[in-house]
Amino acid sequence: MSIRLDYLPNNENVKLYQDDEMFCINTDTMALGEFLEVYRNDIVLDIGTNTGALLLYASRFNPKKLIGIDINEKAIALAKKNMELNNVENCTLLVADGNTYKCSEEADVIIFNPPYFKTPSLDMGSNKYLALAKHEDNFPLENMINCINRNLKNNGKLYFLFLTSRLNEVMLLLNKKNIIVKEMKFVYDVNKEFSNVVLIKAVKGAKEGLRVLKPLIIERKSK
Repeated sequence: MSIRLDYLPNNENVKLYQDDEMFCINTDTMALGEFLEVYRNDIVLDIGTNTGALLLYASRFNPKKLIGIDINEKAIALAKKNMELNNVENCTLLVADGNTYKCSEEADVIIFNPPYFKTPSLDMGSNKYLALAKHEDNFPLENMINCINRNLKNNGKLYFLFLTSRLNEVMLLLNKKNIIVKEMKFVYDVNKEFSNVVLIKAVKGAKEGLRVLKPLIIERKSK
């Protein structure tokens, strides 16, 4: 185990501990964190919170309450340290399985940076923490959408990131639960021709009407 002190991209005043054995923040985390919009009276649920980075992004809006769940006990322990490090006191962190989790109060906002690879997690080798974070065989997409629907109040907002190549699948499952996609932003690596991931804002029970925002172009810093 190797824990290091880091900070949120573009937010050097927000510190966090990361463990090299687990999933560390990357451009997906940054893109989703900067895509969020949260109001002061909101209850915010982060599904698969890992080390709490997205909750720290959400905390900048001073919401009413933050909740983070993760099946990984080590991740929750580190997320608790990160909340303490940043003096975030209105946060509840729970070891819980998204396949069955039901919050005691429905969320106004759900944040989700999910495992989105369909390939079996065994392909990740011996690191079970990275396998859980990246591969969906323990938490398939349909179960993810069911978890969102179960915990999001009517007119509540979902901020979500997923593979662009699986966008049709995501849209179909969200529509079945009447969670209507309102905004999308495609994310591009400056060195690649096609978008790999897409940012999604959806609202439960909303009217149809989709806006596609200007894309986000990620430039890799040279080492």
